[in-house]
Amino acid sequence: MIRVSLTRMLYRMPISASTSPRRLSALFSGLVSTHTRRTNSSATPKIEVTCSLHAHSLGHDVATLTINNPLKLNILTEMVVTSLIDHCRALSTSPTLRAVVLTGGPVAAGGADIREMHALSSPAEARSFITHLHSACQALRDLPVPVIARIHGLCLGAGLEVAASCDLRIATKVSRFAMPEVAIGIPSVIEAALLPGLIGFGQTRRLLMLGEIIAAEEAEKWGLVEQMVEDEEHLDHNISDWVVRLVSNGSQAMRSQKRLIRSWEECGVNEGVQKGVEAFGETFENGGLEPREKMAAFLGRKRM
Repeated sequence: MIRVSLTRMLYRMPISASTSPRRLSALFSGLVSTHTRRTNSSATPKIEVTCSLHAHSLGHDVATLTINNPLKLNILTEMVVTSLIDHCRALSTSPTLRAVVLTGGPVAAGGADIREMHALSSPAEARSFITHLHSACQALRDLPVPVIARIHGLCLGAGLEVAASCDLRIATKVSRFAMPEVAIGIPSVIEAALLPGLIGFGQTRRLLMLGEIIAAEEAEKWGLVEQMVEDEEHLDHNISDWVVRLVSNGSQAMRSQKRLIRSWEECGVNEGVQKGVEAFGETFENGGLEPREKMAAFLGRKRM
């Protein structure tokens, strides 16, 4: 299949600065033309983000959001972005939600739709387009529970910004990462601003200015992903372990911790410390039911 050959082509490209903008641009052009050829010969599958919600245990739900745009390697079209926003906003209202896993099937996310960007004709249209994509990243960040990015395959451009908007990232060994926007004449923007906090300004400049394709092993060393695993079997196993840990923690404590970490991204140390003091105090509202229950279980455990 064409999709497989394109994926293999990217895997075989040198993981270094020698990966020129011209080669990256050619790759993206290939994705667009592939979509055109295939849709002429077969029925177009439904393009959407699906959401499945299952009860991990009584009163503890875990959601899986799946980006589904197979003909275009999960490129984030306007339809996909709108669907992602809608699902995130709906999930945010669930009091029993404990964790969210974001995945993309055989490909993580292939970036924004170049056809849609090519059609932009004014600064106002461009601002509207990129603000809509930012809204999807913001919707992920605004989810009140931890979000895990399950990465297997390509994670490019806007797709990497979506992954950066998640709380935790785990990837298979074959995954590849790139921010090649400058190769097609635009800067990396919106949630690319999160990257310095993850990998530092030096590696951010390298990723955004050189347009390198980064292997999963390198991404783990940089801190772009929290963990790299061998294959999809290990990927799902480790995500399951993470979900168990998240669900077993105090549900209100987890929501409070996520809010705190978000606030730490945008404030100084002294302000962050004070926000932590306030959050700790709020934990003991209503008699401190959750911490007292968790602490009682800890104090009552059998000692070895």
